[in-house]
Amino acid sequence: MSNTKIFVISPPIRPLLFFRRKDDNVERPRKEVVLTRKSADGIITYAKMWHPYEGILILRGRSKKAEIMIDGLVVPPFSSHGPYYSGFPVYDLPFDLSYIGTAHSHPGSSNSPSLEDLNNYFGLVSIIINYPYDDATIAAFDRNGERFALRIMHSDSE
Repeated sequence: MSNTKIFVISPPIRPLLFFRRKDDNVERPRKEVVLTRKSADGIITYAKMWHPYEGILILRGRSKKAEIMIDGLVVPPFSSHGPYYSGFPVYDLPFDLSYIGTAHSHPGSSNSPSLEDLNNYFGLVSIIINYPYDDATIAAFDRNGERFALRIMHSDSE
């Protein structure tokens, strides 16, 4: 018997990432979220109605290259509301390609997404509004919790 040890040197293994693009290091312009005045007022009213509980809505609209346009709201069927949570069963939703995200309220003073919000992300955009529920407390976020620029259209001519 020999005390010789054999070592095999192999090249480092690169993990296979399915969702990574070749140009991931290139800075891409961020999309802007555009809310119609009626949609913004609907989110504000719904949040005030459910206070001190969280309220949740489904956003309807369309996505183009530079913007996500939100022009409607849907009250989700069988939704549940509480002081620290709101949700709905996704499997009870009718099939509709115009659903592009959710809007929900935070009864506290922060409109930043929680870990629970990010883990239950639905669609392209998540809008969060916090107390005192006005235009200044509305924010839009992507799947990673990064803010989108948000603009509220005050008329159809904009």
